[in-house]
Amino acid sequence: MESIYRGKVKKKKKAVYTREKYYKKKTKDWFKKQGYTVEYVERIYWVTTKDGKRIPVKKDLWGADGIAMNEKEIIFWNAKAGKKHLAEGKKEFEKYPFPPFVKKWIVGWIPGQKEPIIKKV
Repeated sequence: MESIYRGKVKKKKKAVYTREKYYKKKTKDWFKKQGYTVEYVERIYWVTTKDGKRIPVKKDLWGADGIAMNEKEIIFWNAKAGKKHLAEGKKEFEKYPFPPFVKKWIVGWIPGQKEPIIKKV
């Protein structure tokens, strides 16, 4: 999997991509169990390398991995593995102007635990 950083394309290790995908799915399933309607919000676009290869690149929209909503609230969420990555999610959310009624949550998963750590931004 590829990601963009400061205009350059860099490769992510496959294990990191698989872990990110796992925690995003785990978070989506967790929200569904709570009664929310949930969708991922990421954009996929193509980057052409110097040798002419086209590489798909995923980018989260507005710093979120997904949106969860019900009849009472809208939550933009970002899934993270462990406690130490929670600050990264907060920095991503701070880049964008959200209206005051929108909630922003960073959902942290500790390996082996069934319930996440929720950090409300």
